[in-house]
Amino acid sequence: MLTFALAVFLLIITPGPGVLSLAGVGAAFGWRQGIQYLAGLFIGTNIVCLAVISGLAAIVLADPIVRTILLAVSAAYLAYLAFRIAFAGAKIAFISMSTPGLMAGLTLQFINPKAYAVNTTLLVVLRFIRKAFLLKLD
Repeated sequence: MLTFALAVFLLIITPGPGVLSLAGVGAAFGWRQGIQYLAGLFIGTNIVCLAVISGLAAIVLADPIVRTILLAVSAAYLAYLAFRIAFAGAKIAFISMSTPGLMAGLTLQFINPKAYAVNTTLLVVLRFIRKAFLLKLD
């Protein structure tokens, strides 16, 4: 149980792409645009949660070709963001980017591997813990 608690703690406290990009959007475009982006992240996280609960994520990720493609797309996007940040120098800015909003947040959550990992860990393991609490061991 302590191992599970530690794993959940580390999954939740480490910032993922959503949290980091939300900070960047808020800093670059202001709080109103940040709220719209946050709404997209929120809706996207809940859609990912529904995909995990329904088993859709397991079905899609069961195919090795689809899983490899999704892994490559996610890794490429995150590497692209890291590359842009690393080589921006002192001028970190969104030079040619349109104003991010609801759709940008939704899109990020669909390819965010951490969203799937956190939801799967929490939802799958909590089911087993609930069943263990229902057992009466006298």
